[in-house]
This record gives sequence, C-alpha cells and structure tokens, in this order.
Amino acid sequence: MPVFRVEKNSNYTTMCNYHLRDQGLSLKGKGLLSMLLSLPDTWNYSVRGLSSITPDGVDGVLTALKELERLGYLERNQQRESNGRMGRAEYVIYEMPRKKPCSESPCTEKPYTVNPDTDTPVTENPVQLSTNRTSTETINKRENKEIQHRYGSYENVFLSDTEYGKLRQEFPRDYQMRVERLSEYMASTGRSYKNHLATIRSWAKREKPKYNPADYTFEEGDSL
Repeated sequence: MPVFRVEKNSNYTTMCNYHLRDQGLSLKGKGLLSMLLSLPDTWNYSVRGLSSITPDGVDGVLTALKELERLGYLERNQQRESNGRMGRAEYVIYEMPRKKPCSESPCTEKPYTVNPDTDTPVTENPVQLSTNRTSTETINKRENKEIQHRYGSYENVFLSDTEYGKLRQEFPRDYQMRVERLSEYMASTGRSYKNHLATIRSWAKREKPKYNPADYTFEEGDSL
C-alpha cells in the first residue's frame, strides 16, 4: 500500500481568529490560547512544563488558564483512577468559547491546585493540558446535524444553509446589513448569542413600529 506524505511549510499556524478579536479576553489570555492552538492535536503537556517555556511562570500560566476557563475557551475535567481515587485534571482547549449558564447557582472559581516546586521531580498525577480542539463546524455537525458557516466582517455570525436561506427570504432587501450589524455588535461588546438567526429576528421585531389606528374624528365645521 502506498504511503502519502504531505510536505508543509514550517512555522505557520492556521487558527480561528475569534479569540484575537474578543475584547473580553486579555492579551495574556490571547497569547496563551494562540500558543496552545498552534500545537498538534495530540499534544499533552504539564502546566509546569508549559511554564518552563514562558517567562510568566506557573502562577502566570494558571492565571491565564483561569481566565480562559471563565470565558469558555477551556474546560477542566477531573479524572478518576481505577481505584476510585481522584486522578489528574485534564484541560480541554476550544477555538470558540463554550460558555456555561450561571442561572441556577452563582459562578464560583475553584482554585487550581498544582504540586509545589520541590527538589524532586513531580511524577504522580501531573496536571495535563490537551489541545483537543473542536471547531465550530464540528460542534454544530454533532449537535445540530447541519454545518454552520461564518458570515459578517468579523466572521462571528454563524448560520447554516437553511438558516441563511430563511434570512434572505424574510429580509430580502437588507439581510446583509442585518448580518453586519450583529457581527459588529458582538465584536465590539464581546457578547455572544446561542442562535444568531433568532437574534436577528428578535431585533427586527423590536424595530417594527407599533400599530396606531387612524383617527378619523374631526371637529364641527371641518370638511373631509
């Protein structure tokens, strides 16, 4: 069986630019996330190992990880060993934020725990990072069974082919303007919406003038 090899130019990374335009994400968070996304999909590395290649140290890396988790770019999963004991913590990095609702209980940040630096190397249950990247199209294919595409100047409006067709049918004259307005609003405020077609429809309903019945009354002496 023949073997196929792909020759690629080195030192180039293709990634979603959503986090780079996220005004709610700090420069430290953007830098760490960009570095993580540049690594291979199967890459695993300890937090201490990651801090060894950055000038921020363990505390700086953990601070950035907390920010990424708070904004939905990172999910932390605590694994269990076969004997039932708590195992290592695995961090899953995402290109697009996956925000968790905070309606039922207030959002609280659980502290990250790492083994203190000692003269002996840490060998048991190290905290691991995993760039198990899940693109937006893959998420939508799994959950909605239909791929969504990017629209708008900031490429942050996601619509499936069916949704885009409905948008053009409902707003034939200005559907592109409505997409651009939503794109600019999310980019400038950092807000996100679960369903972008529903958001555009909701905004359109607010724009409709309230119905005021015509007043046909007239004063005595007036003529029609």
